Amino acid sequence: MLLSLRHACRELYLGAKEARTLAALAAEWLRRGITASQLRRVLTSELPEGGVRSAVGFLRYRLVHKLPEEPRPEAPAPKPVVAAMIPCAGPGEEHLFRPVRGEELCGPCGRTEARRFWLRQRELAEGQPAPLPWRERFAAVNGPRAQPC
Repeated sequence: MLLSLRHACRELYLGAKEARTLAALAAEWLRRGITASQLRRVLTSELPEGGVRSAVGFLRYRLVHKLPEEPRPEAPAPKPVVAAMIPCAGPGEEHLFRPVRGEELCGPCGRTEARRFWLRQRELAEGQPAPLPWRERFAAVNGPRAQPC
């Protein structure tokens, strides 16, 4: 990555020896969670107006003085709270299940109940008269003066 900086800015040309001397500093940035593209952006942005006299010195200064903070160790995630087993309120033999979102029916009983609900809804919908075609609805709203062609 350090050798590729010359493509972003000619003033940041490094030889292989110079890049090796800065590699440990750059590796520390990567160890702290900074990506290579973010590091490249930090090293190539806001260059001095008068230009860079020494690419090695400039990059060493940036790598040392703009080093991000050490990542703080994350606290271990709390263990998920497991709900207690409750009896299913559905029909049939009494059985226990572990609710996820406060439901009162286990999965199979809940699906059976949902199926019954939608079958009742479909029966109710089939019992309704079919809606009028749009031309007849339009004629009913606008009266006899607007006859369809």
